[in-house]
Amino acid sequence: MPPLKALRVFEACIRLGTFTAAARELNVGQPAISHQIQALENDLGLTLFERNGGFTHPTAEALAYHARIASALTDIAMATRSLRERARGPSLTLGTYPGLAMFWLMPKLAKLRSSDSKLSVRVVTAERDEHISMDSVDCAILFGDGRWNGMEARMLIPEVVVPVAAPSVAAKLASLSREDIIGQGPLIHLEDPERRWFNWDDWKSRRSPNATRAATGIEVSNHGIAIHEALMGHGVALGWRGVMDDMVANGLLVELDQEPLTSERGYYLVGLEDFIKSRLGSELLMVLAASVSPVSTQ
Repeated sequence: MPPLKALRVFEACIRLGTFTAAARELNVGQPAISHQIQALENDLGLTLFERNGGFTHPTAEALAYHARIASALTDIAMATRSLRERARGPSLTLGTYPGLAMFWLMPKLAKLRSSDSKLSVRVVTAERDEHISMDSVDCAILFGDGRWNGMEARMLIPEVVVPVAAPSVAAKLASLSREDIIGQGPLIHLEDPERRWFNWDDWKSRRSPNATRAATGIEVSNHGIAIHEALMGHGVALGWRGVMDDMVANGLLVELDQEPLTSERGYYLVGLEDFIKSRLGSELLMVLAASVSPVSTQ
């Protein structure tokens, strides 16, 4: 048998398409990936990836080999998970973003545990998807378009975004136009170099094109901090309907506009098919989906 660690790396490289993506999923450096691939090639006595500058391409032998071993590795993972669950009792490890966990997810997981007091629940958070290893969690709640290589995905919350503020701030801004709010603020900006989420520039271009520019203000690193700053009365944030429904219903936040920005993206429950369709996966999906009110875009 070849080294299991090398097989695991090889499978991730083929499934994800690049050494870089495999390194992110397995939470190791790219040199470690290259080392394991080289070890497997030495063991097998043939080349699995053709190198061309900074690019690698799987050979025909590599693709054929992957087709034979991928299901076996999945079977090993499923059998191991089953034994671990039997030893420690039912458990759930879920990965997601800090803000979503803080303001939306944790109360829902409490409801899941109330139906099974023996269920152990662990939540791991990271601000970037590549820092959530799908090998170390049962599932994750991630933002995207619903397409994750090798994974099943179920939509939880569509992207429907509106400006929100604490009641005291909302009262001061009530008489202002969209352009005035954009131009004067105070605005809470999300630091997002990849521009994955809607930001104030998007709001300005689509809802306030006559505003000269979006006002400066507080810049934060994740949505959770943005919502916290809004709750504290420090400015106006862009918030998600579905995530902040309870805060709006309880009067902690006020929507400043009734015409949201929408897209085809959203938050999805992501995991292997065997988990999504398992009893625990089905119960989790039911609890999470039931907690989301029908999201109005009007």
